[in-house]
Amino acid sequence: MLTVVSVAALVAGCRDDETAPVSRDAQVYVATVRDVVDDQPAPEDPDVLPVVYVAPAARGEIPADVQAEVAEELHDEVDLRFADERDEAVLTEEDGLPVRAEGLLLVVGELPEAGDPIEMRIEIYRSERNWSVVDLTLANGSSGWSVTGSTVVPDGG
Repeated sequence: MLTVVSVAALVAGCRDDETAPVSRDAQVYVATVRDVVDDQPAPEDPDVLPVVYVAPAARGEIPADVQAEVAEELHDEVDLRFADERDEAVLTEEDGLPVRAEGLLLVVGELPEAGDPIEMRIEIYRSERNWSVVDLTLANGSSGWSVTGSTVVPDGG
């Protein structure tokens, strides 16, 4: 059963006060998605937003309220979809195991509860032949959290 959550429905009315600050966790995920998408080839059609799935690694969970905040922040930049498990974002019946909708899957490691800077491991996946694992360093600056460094993990760690 496919349980991918399309967050477009969550965006409407997810925060009562548009000036309310975005949570730390949402800022970290937003910075992560932006950083990865910026390094990807632009879509062929500039009017089409790139599809990005985000799934937690190893039985993790991204709370619904954080998903809604991330979706609200990125709604003009990507077609963001959250999945409970990576297989929900992958066409498992097709050769090469591509991501649905010709998208990109980010499998995010556990988000540290505290610290500044923090490190987070992510897998960037398009197909079984086109993937990598990256360790990101993120820090909280004057305009919120941003990626300050990245290291590709040889052979996927």
